[in-house]
Amino acid sequence: MAKAQSTTKLKTALKKAPKKAALVTKLTRKSNKIQYLEKYTTASIVDYLAEKHNLPKKHMKIIIESYYDVMSTGVKNGERVPLGKIGKIYYSVRPAQKARKGRNPRTGEEVDIPAKRAMKVPKYSFSKSFKESILKVRARKG
Repeated sequence: MAKAQSTTKLKTALKKAPKKAALVTKLTRKSNKIQYLEKYTTASIVDYLAEKHNLPKKHMKIIIESYYDVMSTGVKNGERVPLGKIGKIYYSVRPAQKARKGRNPRTGEEVDIPAKRAMKVPKYSFSKSFKESILKVRARKG
């Protein structure tokens, strides 16, 4: 009964509270509050983190953009850049392809396919713990 009263109080408080970062609060069985964003855009992440850590949005935006710059610089330098517990971002080299003959499937006519040079392709690998945690999550409807 006490749990039901605290849940209704929280819901009414959320309705009255201003929606600065478009947060959604979800109660678990242990009555811990889990907050997540409705949309995961850079602006909503900046709003959420600024509110959570009591920092101005301007400073938080600079911090997040600096983080993005560090990640991209590391990848461009050929490093595998870790993204916390989620995984790593890196690039691999796709080998060059020689020129070859192909066929147009519609007409059956022979076509020359030009050679392609080697390319650097960005890649991402998820960590084992993240993959396992995703398997435990229920899919949200919507």
